[in-house]
Order: sequence, then structure tokens, then C-alpha cells
Amino acid sequence: MSNVQFESVDGNFYDIAGQQGLIDPATGMPAPAEPEQRPVTRTRERSDEFVRDGRRIRQTRYSDGTTTEVDLGPDDSGMFQAPRFTPRQDARNTIRAVLATFGLDKLSDVLYDKYAREEVNISNPDALIFSIRDTTEYQARFAANARRAAKNLPELDPASYLALENQYRDLMRSNGFDPGFYDQTTDFEKFIENDISPSELQSRIAQGFRKVADADPEVKRQMKELYGVDETGLAQYFIDPERSQPLLEKRARAAQIAARAREQAGLQIGAVTAEELASRGITPEEAQQRFSQMGRLAGLYQEMTGEQALTEQQKIGAAFGTDIQAEELIARRQRERVAGFTTGGQFTRTSGITSGTVETGAGTAQ
Repeated sequence: MSNVQFESVDGNFYDIAGQQGLIDPATGMPAPAEPEQRPVTRTRERSDEFVRDGRRIRQTRYSDGTTTEVDLGPDDSGMFQAPRFTPRQDARNTIRAVLATFGLDKLSDVLYDKYAREEVNISNPDALIFSIRDTTEYQARFAANARRAAKNLPELDPASYLALENQYRDLMRSNGFDPGFYDQTTDFEKFIENDISPSELQSRIAQGFRKVADADPEVKRQMKELYGVDETGLAQYFIDPERSQPLLEKRARAAQIAARAREQAGLQIGAVTAEELASRGITPEEAQQRFSQMGRLAGLYQEMTGEQALTEQQKIGAAFGTDIQAEELIARRQRERVAGFTTGGQFTRTSGITSGTVETGAGTAQ
């Protein structure tokens, strides 16, 4: 038999349970059983009155977490009305000043409306900024954060983001870059996106850009020859965060090495050869010394009839001691030419450098 609940005057709920009774002699039917009253678990905990949309509401809360509400009619007394929020007089200026710090002052009215609706605390600048982080303007201002997230890098809070931008800007100025070059917020997005620290940026400038920009004209010409970068594009090339710092430093050394090859030996070496020497730790000073020696022994590096031809890589490897086999070939060539010269063979020719100067192919002799 189903149970029916009713609310007693004591505020509790009871079950009315039908029970098997005696037979009523008058009707021959079972006599009604006396109802058994037993309390259930739900009890009234508290009642509150408040005003909603101009009407008084009584809300009752029960022990099982449920509530009921009774509309008591219009509120005419005002006694239940909460105090009305009054925005601070300086609220607009305060909000505008906070947002201007981040370049987001266009959102002043949006944020003021949130404040007027009591959705944000004007005394907490972090809360102000957090409340607008889903806006298009905020996402555009801190655009690098989305790309950092795609690279599994942590998002930067606005203060840290701005601090990085200011450090980048100060580095540019301290290194003598003209105003207008890398001084806009969008200029620094790739640095932040790729997690380039200020110290790494300084190293790119000092170890890459400066070593080429402040070098002699031949180094700059080799930068153009090897990598297609002219003088006006040097700065952009070396601070581009898409290129790794070690690669940029190696290319700067490669341009210096290629410049010494051109000056001292009259050779135009390729980027692969120049970078290989740079990777082996050859300094521009050492390159100058080695290529100068190659210049003095230029005849040895020019094949004569019947001699085995050597590639550019082999010749440079012999000069720098990085190709033992080529070095032995050059040494044997020198011995054979000297022997031919001393016996009156054909390994002699007038060089035309000065009157009486004879090139043996193993150096020059007077």
C-alpha cells in the first residue's frame, strides 16, 4: 500500500501507513486501521525573507537541502531592500589608468559596466585585468601567450609580459638601434612566443650582428654572397628568433672566414666550406694565417698537366690540416715539382710578378 505524507503542526512530515485491522461486523469489511505516525528524515532548518524584483519572498530550507518559496506579495515598506550600490566618483579614471598600463584603455567602458554591476573589485588591478582576459582586445594585446601554449610553454601574466617587452626595448636602445626599429609591442611577439630571454637577445646582437656590422666591408660582402643578406638587413637577420642563436653565430664566423679567404688567397669559398671551418673552431685570425700561406703557395694548388686534380674542399682541408690525404698529395706534388725544377724539367714558368721571378709551383723563387 502506498504511503501518503502530511505536514504536522510541529513542522515535521509523517507517513500514514495502512495496517490490517479487524472485521467490522456492520459492513463485513476490514475496519480502518489506526494510522501509524513516524517521523521521516526531512526537517525544516530555517526560513528567511528577502526582496526579489520588488516582491517579498519567504524561503524555507530543509535538512535534505531542498527549499520552498512563498510569494508574500509586493514590498511596500522597503525594510527588506538591500542598500543600493553607488560607484566611486573616481572609478572611471582609476579603471582607465589601470588599462592604459597594458594598452587596453579602449576597454574602459566595458570594465566600468562590470564594476557598476558589482562583478569586479576596482581596488584589485589583477582582478580588473582578469575579468577582461576573454575579450578580443586582451587576446590581441597578449597574442604570444596563445602561441606559447601551443608550444607547451607557460602563459605569462600581464605584468611579466610587459616587463619582458620593456627589457627587449631597452636592449635595442642600448645597442644603438635607431628609434622605430623593434620598439612596438607586436615587434616582440616572436621573442616572447619562442621564449627568448633578454640575455639571449643580447648575445645574438653581440656575437652575431655586431661581429658582422662592425667588421670590414669584405665580411659584409661575404654575408651577402653566402646568405643573401645585405647590410640593411643584418639586424633583422641576426635577431630573428626563428633562427637559432648557435646557427647565427656560426654564420657570422663563416662570413669572416670567407672574407679572409678572398683577401689572402683570392678564393671565393662557399657557405658549406666556410661553415664547416667555423664548426671546427677555426677563428678568423687563424683563417687569415692559413689562407695567407695558401696565397704564398698558390702554384701548388693549381694543377699542371698530368697531376691529380683536387677539389676546393681538399685544397682547404690540406691547408688547414683537416684532410690528411689531401695534405699528403700536396706535399708529394711539391716534392715532384721541386725535383723537376732542379733537373731542368717542365715545372717552371715565368710568373710575370717581377722581372726575373720564376714560379716553380712549389712557391716562388728569384
